[in-house]
Amino acid sequence: MIFWYWFVLATAALSFTGYITLNIVLTVGLAIAAHFVFYISSSSKNILFTGLKAAVAAAAMALLLRESYLPPVKTIVDFLANPQTRPSAEYLWEFARQSVNFKMLLAGAMLFAAVFLASRKKIILLSISVYSILIAAWIMLPAQNISGLENASPEAFYKHESSRVVKFSAPAKDTPPFDVIILHICSLSWKDIKDARFDIMPFFSKFDYVFTDFSAACSYSGPAALRVLKSPCGQLPHPLLYTDAPANCYLMDNLRAFDFKTYTMFNHDGKYAGFNASVPEYGHADAPLGITGLPVAYEMFDGTPMFADNAVLHKFWGIREDSKAARVALYYNTANLHIGTHKPNAARDPDDAASYSQRLGEMTTQMEEFFSEIEKSGRNAVVIFIPEHGAALTGTKMQPKDVREIPLPHITILPVAVKIIGKSFYENEANPKVITKPASMQALAWLIAEFLRNNPYSKDARKPETIASEIPETDFMAENENAAVMKVGLGYIYRQKNNPWLPLPNYAGIQPGEIPSPKDFKRTR
Repeated sequence: MIFWYWFVLATAALSFTGYITLNIVLTVGLAIAAHFVFYISSSSKNILFTGLKAAVAAAAMALLLRESYLPPVKTIVDFLANPQTRPSAEYLWEFARQSVNFKMLLAGAMLFAAVFLASRKKIILLSISVYSILIAAWIMLPAQNISGLENASPEAFYKHESSRVVKFSAPAKDTPPFDVIILHICSLSWKDIKDARFDIMPFFSKFDYVFTDFSAACSYSGPAALRVLKSPCGQLPHPLLYTDAPANCYLMDNLRAFDFKTYTMFNHDGKYAGFNASVPEYGHADAPLGITGLPVAYEMFDGTPMFADNAVLHKFWGIREDSKAARVALYYNTANLHIGTHKPNAARDPDDAASYSQRLGEMTTQMEEFFSEIEKSGRNAVVIFIPEHGAALTGTKMQPKDVREIPLPHITILPVAVKIIGKSFYENEANPKVITKPASMQALAWLIAEFLRNNPYSKDARKPETIASEIPETDFMAENENAAVMKVGLGYIYRQKNNPWLPLPNYAGIQPGEIPSPKDFKRTR
């Protein structure tokens, strides 16, 4: 019984401190069953009762896993067993080392010692005290009343999204042609920027549109790429990303229809989790261009090489110039910001924030070099800078750092920006046009279609503020295979492992000051 009392107290402590949820009905029900088993088997060595004790222990662990925010065990096992997704041993060791909470281990040991000592005196008093503390922890849980929770419906959200389609039309004759360049950045959110203490405003001040409330709608690379490539249609449920969609849902197919020559390029081999196969198959992107022979900048967390962004993009621009095509479109994916990335033949930096800040500085500098190369070429280009998802550079009570199974807002609300290269577009404005409305992938497809309809390089180009006001909104709904987060009113709810929807703890939402305000963006050019 000592271990059982310790388990109940540990559950109460974890619940009260916000590390797990607490289902009081299941916990008390298991407690009654546990007491019955331990009582009737206290004087028996029968193998049946030994089995019953083992069953109680297994049920207790299953309940703890259910009430925790951990991914399903099968998901973890599949992740580690699959050679396509399994990180290097060095990365796994470093992740485990950084995930250990020594304060919690010490607290657990002290709690067990207290239970052990108390059990030597008055076991009845101990029993009453343990369950009183459990009930008190349940009563003291902070209230998280979210108006409209009972009416929240992901089905209604997706039904609405299924009716939304961006229609592309041919550009008017004799209007200046332009390229579309999508820079898809792995692992960058507003919170990551803040946690890394990196001043990204000089970089974003050189863009023409900046989104501050843009949802990735997921927190993994493969789904994120497919959401970009299927952006003309409304937001899709996660399973439908990996099925055929209507023809007008594919961004690259829409652009090919109007004589865009399309390309795909990564700064990595794309083999991790089958990324290089799923992007062409489910997103109708081109097979990625080769990058053999380019300078290796980093090694990925699985030990594979990653190449310098400026070298890869410079190679692409050479291919683009040689193509002689009037219009081209590029989907580019870079993973240099992923946690665990390190210099070749060097160990992972234990200070993830410092390493991340350094790599982010290199990336923004190299992106600006690419922008300058486009400008010097004299060509027009609409450049879309969009992260896949955040890095989870720091963790929360719900998830440790670098874990993105639950697509929390601070992982999925991203800094997205659009730059129009090729003329003095928007130059007289003091600052970039900052878009604070909730938006997601369809906003980018809409912008591209808008620029095809109303060329931003023509003499009668529409005003940016008019365009910004018409950009379609998308309510926040982020979903992975086993978890989802949805915004309801001013709060969030989440669902995990097919469990009911629950209010998201306040600490897991967007915190004050995490997202910059429009006044924070000042043009420096």
